[in-house]
Amino acid sequence: MPHAEQVRNHARWRPGWSAGRTGYAWLLPLGDHPELRELANQYQYALRDLPGFDPVPLEWMHILLQEVGFTDEVPVERTDALLEAGRARLSGASPLELTFHDGVVLPESLALPAAPQAVLTGLRSSLREASADVVTEAALPPEPEETDQHVSLAHPTADGPAAFAAATLSATVVEPVTVRVPSVFLVELTRDHFSNEWKTLDRIELGN
Repeated sequence: MPHAEQVRNHARWRPGWSAGRTGYAWLLPLGDHPELRELANQYQYALRDLPGFDPVPLEWMHILLQEVGFTDEVPVERTDALLEAGRARLSGASPLELTFHDGVVLPESLALPAAPQAVLTGLRSSLREASADVVTEAALPPEPEETDQHVSLAHPTADGPAAFAAATLSATVVEPVTVRVPSVFLVELTRDHFSNEWKTLDRIELGN
């Protein structure tokens, strides 16, 4: 995956978001995988003296799959229906085996892309269909231009060229890491710190 040539400040409100507002979302929390934490730590250590980037706390590493809607618009009792629809759509799906290796500069993050990307594309499609079954397709947030199929290492704090960040990532020698992901989580998401943090509502076990 090629590096972006420019980065833009990540600390801004996305459409509809504001302080204190929360939303339902499907995601893969990845902060509890020691080998992935070590890989991220190696890159974050290499980036420690590079100005203009805030490291992502390792406990909040994740891959966002699908936003469902704001909690003040989707009644809390619909979460049971979301989980039921998600389990139906993911019936027979196997636990994920995701590999992370080379860091890359994206427009709004320094990131570790996950491979194979096609596995996440299929999972995202199934969860979007499950969510549409409950809240309707028209009510779902639009699909983003840049899908989140990576773990973010750091976020830019200003607009500017990406050359120094790209050089730092390219010069950091690491070994690839493969993690097994057995579950998909339904969470209550907040962006009060301009980064995704969440409270877990429930999970769907893959392979059941």
